[in-house]
Order: sequence, then structure tokens, then C-alpha cells
Amino acid sequence: MSRFRLVAPAGAPLPLRTSLRSALPSSGDERGLVELLRGRLGTQNPFLVSSGRAALAVFLQALQHGSNRREVVIPAYTCFSVPSAVARAGLVIRLCDVDPKTLDLDLNALVRLDLSKAICIVPSGLYGLPGDLAAMEQIAGSRGAFLVDDAAQCFGATKDGRPCGTFGDAGFYSLGRGKGITTIGGGILVTHRADLARRIQGTVGTLPRPSARAVAAAVGGSLVYSGTLAPSRYWILGRVPFLGLGLSQFELDFPITQLSAYQRRLAQRLLPLLDSYNRIRREHADRLRAGIEGVEGIEVPRPLEKADPVYLRFPILARDDRQRSGLLRRFRATGIVASPSYPTSIGDIPGIGRYLAPDQEPCPGARSIATRILTLPTHPGVTLRDIEVMVGIIRGDHERRSEALR
Repeated sequence: MSRFRLVAPAGAPLPLRTSLRSALPSSGDERGLVELLRGRLGTQNPFLVSSGRAALAVFLQALQHGSNRREVVIPAYTCFSVPSAVARAGLVIRLCDVDPKTLDLDLNALVRLDLSKAICIVPSGLYGLPGDLAAMEQIAGSRGAFLVDDAAQCFGATKDGRPCGTFGDAGFYSLGRGKGITTIGGGILVTHRADLARRIQGTVGTLPRPSARAVAAAVGGSLVYSGTLAPSRYWILGRVPFLGLGLSQFELDFPITQLSAYQRRLAQRLLPLLDSYNRIRREHADRLRAGIEGVEGIEVPRPLEKADPVYLRFPILARDDRQRSGLLRRFRATGIVASPSYPTSIGDIPGIGRYLAPDQEPCPGARSIATRILTLPTHPGVTLRDIEVMVGIIRGDHERRSEALR
């Protein structure tokens, strides 16, 4: 087997465990996070709620005032939280196919859709890779629909020099497990439009405070999570049920509450570290890409021009499900739990049919991604040795296949 060698990174990785533990707050100004977000995003209207899907559901509820449109266009392959929020808001899901090269809405498929009933379009930015958000703004505006910039996985990413989450009419971020910064749950909803901000405030202002149990889970979860971020320790996280790491479920019965004071203060401590964490993720992604470049049967989705991704995970596409399954087994054997990501396309989720608009267009790109995608860890807990192991497994799989054909 050929051996891929790594050089030392430009800067020493930040100790995420230390950062999280030092951020445990005992006091502080809860409004500080809002001010930080205003400065960072250039918006005067950030709203803090219990999760990213809660943020999307709140916004969709606010949009419905005075509109008879009922459809929400979402990628046919994305996190299950997105259709959950649409259904929770009482709206109808219209699926758009996904381009395997970008892992976001296929613009050719989007312009073919009948958008006369669409109240909004929600692109995804999976794994921290921004889509062509400016083009989507134009498409949505020309069809009388809103654009909601789903930056749940793109906090800190930019496209055309603009922060992801600030395109369109509104955007949202997630502070959930495995995100750029995490408070073990939490969501940020932003809009630059004063009229929409007033509608959102009318809903957010009436939301209940989180339960004592939810706050206790956030406190305990942040401590457990911070100590188990090395790839070889992921199995521990999988056995801590209240963390729910890696779970993606289609469910309507999720809490929509205000963000707890604890989580606000924790996010306030962590937000200044976001850029440093994202820099490390990009360095890890660059090394993974360089190591597997040219491996037959492996495709690596490329960032769009003028996009600066954050690589929450590093996605690759195997030739087929058989090859992906073999790679997953070999990763697990070395203690690195790579992820097959979301298990199906949105249209294939059991029981979702009643929430889908009729006469859906076929979505072959999304179904292909669902059977081929594999994502690798990139967070600051990943070491150079971990990257070397991941690259070696992928290159070794190719070499074994080549030898078998000789």
C-alpha cells in the first residue's frame, strides 16, 4: 500500500475540549450574544431559539400571514430536520433534485419546477459547502417566493464575500451537536427585513422557556461532548442517548422554545473561536482532498467559485453502496467512525408521503447521493495521524481492487 505523508499544519489545533470547558458560564450578560451576532452578520435582527429546525419552523409560521401559497421547496437530499420543520409549520413539501457535484439544489431542476404555489425556497449548504445562493436569490425573487438561507451547517462560510445565512429574506444557523460551535442544541434565526422581524418577534416573544430537564441535558451534554471528540471515541457518543449525535429523524414533535440562558452564555464564549475552528476544518479538508485526489471510483464534491466552505464534515461519493459499505467497515475497524450521513433521500422517508406536494418531479441525483455518500470528520479534535489513516484506507481500497483485477 502506498503511504500518504502529512506535514505539520500552519497552526497548532485549538484544544476544543479546553475551549468548551472554559466556556462553562456562571454569570454574564445574555444580550452579549445578540450583539456579537449583529457585529458578525451585519443584521439587527437575530432571534435565539431551541434548535435550527425550530428557527426554520418559526420563520415559516411567520411567512404565512397574508399568503395563500403553501409549498416549500427543499433539496431532495438534506437533513431530515428540514422537512420536519416544514411539516410542523403546516406547509407542504416540494422536492427539488440535488446536484451530486455541489450537494445542493440542482439549479436546472429548480427552474423547471412550477413555483406558483411556493412560498419559499430553502437551499441547504450541506457539510459547510455553500450553494449558488445569489442565483437562488434571483430565481426566488423572479417567481414571487422568499429565499431562506439554511446555514445550519455553514456558520462562518461565505459565498461571493457574503456570510452564509444572510442571503435571501432570512437565514438560520444551528448550535446543535457536531456544528461549528455547539451548545448541545440551539438555533439562530436572522433577517435583514424589518417587516419579517416584526412577525418573527411576535412568535418568538410568546415561546416558552426551556424545561429544567432540557437545560440540564445541555449542561451535561456539553461536558460529555467536549471530552469525546477524537474520532476513536465516537463510539462513546453513540451510547449517550440524550446527545443524539448523528441522528437525523423526520419528526414533528420537537420542542420550540427560547434558547436557555446557559446556552446563550456558552455560545457567547464560543463564537469568537468559530473562525479558528473553521480554519482547522479547512486545513483538514485540504489534506484529505490532496490525499485521495485521483482515486478511481471516489468523487469529491467541489466548492463553487467564490465560495469559502467550512467543511463541517468532508464528503466523498463512492462508486456505489457496496464500495461505501466496505469503506465504512474498514474505518470502523481502525476506530474512526465515518458516517453514511442521511440514510435516504427525503422522498423515501417512511411516512412522509402525506406531507409531500402531489406530482413530484423525479430526483435521481438525490437518490444516488443517498446510496453513495460518506463523510469524514474534520473538527479540531482530528489529528494528522487520523487524516493519514483515513487517506490510507481510501487509497488502500482502490489498490486492493486494482490487484484483484490483475
